Amino acid sequence: MRFKKEMTQLQLGQSLIETLFVLMVIALMCGIAASSMRSMQTNIQIQTAAQDMLNDVLTARTEALRREKRITLCVAALVSSPSSVSIEENVSGLPRQCAVALSHSGNALPTWQQGWMMFVDDNNNGILDEGEVLLQRHPSLPMLVSATGNATVNRYISFGANGRSLALNGGFQAGTLTFCERLKSSNEGWLLIINAIGRPRLEKTQMTNCI
Repeated sequence: MRFKKEMTQLQLGQSLIETLFVLMVIALMCGIAASSMRSMQTNIQIQTAAQDMLNDVLTARTEALRREKRITLCVAALVSSPSSVSIEENVSGLPRQCAVALSHSGNALPTWQQGWMMFVDDNNNGILDEGEVLLQRHPSLPMLVSATGNATVNRYISFGANGRSLALNGGFQAGTLTFCERLKSSNEGWLLIINAIGRPRLEKTQMTNCI
């Protein structure tokens, strides 16, 4: 009887250890799955942002040809405080004005992550002014999504009446916008490349460092 009781206690002890081990494995697998799901969600957000921009660039080019006017996409301005925003903007979350050289904080360049607007740029200055026709507005991107342009397309993308990309000084405007996961290295991202005649294309790329 004593031997049988000791065996029973030993079996119970082994079962508890095994149960704890199984629970630990399940918890580890759940953590890996959750991390994988977060990474997948971020990748989808990055690709969606790049595709949205591509679609809007194509639309801007088409509108320039159709209207025979300059059409511009500009980086949206950051909102400094809720009191400086109209009720419409507070409700919709959509931008209402273009960013200029610096953000409202005074120490950071504006980026496409802040959202963008498309409008008829009657006075060719790359900024939405009173009386100009606003065609589209895009809200800011998720915080983990970085969307930056090189020097030629870091604040605006513009098309002339002939559908060619056009800088404010009248020269051609070619450049690259980069979409990736903010502050992440060795990760996949997307490049939106606009050539000298204004034709855009998307390319998937491996990022060494995303700012």
